[in-house]
Amino acid sequence: MNKRISAAVMASFLVIGLATPATAATAGGACTKAGQIVKIGNNTYVCAKNPFFSPTKLTYVWDGCIELNTDYQAGIKEAQTVLRASEANRFQQIEPVGTTLKDLIKWNALITYAKGNIVYYGSTYYQATKTSVNKAPTTANIGKTKFWIVSQPTNANSKIGQMPTPSVVLATATKQIAAVTAASVKSTVPATKLKLNTLAADLTTKRAALEANQGPIQSVIDTLDPVLTELKSAVALVSITRDLVKDKCNPRY
Repeated sequence: MNKRISAAVMASFLVIGLATPATAATAGGACTKAGQIVKIGNNTYVCAKNPFFSPTKLTYVWDGCIELNTDYQAGIKEAQTVLRASEANRFQQIEPVGTTLKDLIKWNALITYAKGNIVYYGSTYYQATKTSVNKAPTTANIGKTKFWIVSQPTNANSKIGQMPTPSVVLATATKQIAAVTAASVKSTVPATKLKLNTLAADLTTKRAALEANQGPIQSVIDTLDPVLTELKSAVALVSITRDLVKDKCNPRY
């Protein structure tokens, strides 16, 4: 009997001794004490919330992942802060001198807008995604699969667009004036013909006003836009590293 007991106890001991304890720390495994540091293999792990995998739960996270993510978050925050400050500076400098440009590109129900045309509507700028007439850039018509998208959205707010260059606007206005004039010639409805002629005359006057005042607008663009381009590239470059950090944070790495 004693021998049988001894054999059973010994068997249990061997099974327990060779198995991995249920409470043993494993990479990506659950833990309960935040900040607890353990050694798993040759690496150090911390009981924390993995920024990419099971981010709402405490798990054993490689300390290198935490360090890399901290550096990434600091880097992207700094790059975005500088870019947003530059975008705000552009807005503050260009909007006061860009009244004639905004007047020329205000959305009008009579104009046939082609893909790529930019309009000013409400308090921001929109770019046409397809040809349209009488489709105002309202909520129902905004979206990549609809008629309008925000033109050059800022990094801080995707719903806020930025003023285009005078040369682009003037070239577009010239085509629109010609199109409106042609439509007026073809129209046989006096009321419609009058509206089109009035619109063509109004656009012609506004185009002349922009031509006379495009210098200050272009000056802001020439000074600030090259800097904005570099800052956008910097943000994009830092953003690329996110996938690298995520890869390093994978418990199975």
